[in-house]
Amino acid sequence: RQLAAIRHIADTSGLKILPDDLRLAAEARLAAPELSIKELGERMEPPIGKSGMNHRLRKLEEIAEDLR
Repeated sequence: RQLAAIRHIADTSGLKILPDDLRLAAEARLAAPELSIKELGERMEPPIGKSGMNHRLRKLEEIAEDLR
């Protein structure tokens, strides 16, 4: 679901339209789709918690839905 949303944003508007925090979260998810949300957040620079990463990924899904 997250990957589909990110790919939809990339295909329609491009990831460059996103704020930096969301763009970095999207790029991290694309680079490591197998990681859990917690692991993904730990790899961010600076690291963010599971809830922060989850919030960013949910926001990406909302943006993708708005573009549909």
